[in-house]
Parts: sequence; structure tokens; C-alpha cells
Amino acid sequence: MESLLVSEAPQQLVSKLIFNTVVPRPIAWITTVSKEGVVNLAPFSFFNAITTKPPLLFVSVGKRKDGSLKDTARNILDTKEFVVNVVSEEFLEKMHLSGRDFPPEVSEAEELGVDIEPSKLVKPPRVKGVPAVLECKLKEHLQLGSPPMDVFIGEVVAIHYRPELLETQAGIVGRLGGKRYCVVGEELDFSELR
Repeated sequence: MESLLVSEAPQQLVSKLIFNTVVPRPIAWITTVSKEGVVNLAPFSFFNAITTKPPLLFVSVGKRKDGSLKDTARNILDTKEFVVNVVSEEFLEKMHLSGRDFPPEVSEAEELGVDIEPSKLVKPPRVKGVPAVLECKLKEHLQLGSPPMDVFIGEVVAIHYRPELLETQAGIVGRLGGKRYCVVGEELDFSELR
């Protein structure tokens, strides 16, 4: 087994180890709306739940190569709302393609043929047909890391879900290292063990 001290290691290696050891990571396929009304749809795997009462989650959004805000971050800061769409296998290819760098005036949902529908309590729409959707209002914005990443803490105000999701998460997609993904399949149930 190799060891390294983060303070002495090249950043590229540290990043690669984090990407390849913190796996699988859930994917937040986030819809936002710009001030101009353009629907943005982008995937983020630095995402997870924080608490259930109140239901809070976080998503970390990096900057563009030139240091400017990505559309998702700018839209969340402008509108204080976003929607997390849970990705299942049938959406995997379109989700991956939506991670490309589209111009701000282009809607990834429209460009990739992803059907959307209105949310209940927030302006950004939700992706039609996904296993679950979490409508969120911005609770807190942090800047962490170097260069600083935009970390958004959202409070979930509405949840839309397929009832079978309460029993099985089979078919939901997670992120591995690089451009690799996994799909939840075999489940090990330890509910009988104490």
C-alpha cells in the first residue's frame, strides 16, 4: 500500500485519489433557470445529503477554466433555487453529455432532448421520468478550497418520487473515478442483523 502526505503531494495526484476512492458518488443532475429564463441542466458528483430535519443537501460547483462561474452557480446565486434530479440508467448518456460546456444562452435540456416539466414550489423545472426529484431553496453559500469552489446548501422543499424507490434503488447511477459510472444493481440487505 502506498502512502502520501497531502501537503507534500502533487495536487493532480491528490485530486485523482479523492475522485477514485470516494466512490460511488451520487449524482445531482441539477436544473436551474437563468435571469433570462434559460433552463440549465448539469451533473455534479460532489453532492450529498446533510440532514433530514430539516432536509438539507449540498452540492459543490467548480469554476470554469478561466475562473468564471459556471451557469449552475450563477443561476443559483441569482434565483436562490435549484432542483436535483436523481439519475437512473435510462438517462445516463444524456446526463453525461449535459456535462459538456454549453454556452449560457443554450438549454442543455432542449439541446439534448430531455423532457422537463414544472416544479411545484420553485421556478426551475424538473426532469420528467427520473426516479426522484428534490426541489431546493438556497439556504447557504460557501466558498471553500483553493481555488474556491462554490458550495451550496439547499433546503429540500418538495420531493417527487417513484413509490418503489422506498424499497429499492436499483438502476440509480453513481459516479466513479474519471468518466466511469456505476448502476445500483445487487443489493446486500443487512436489516435482519443487529
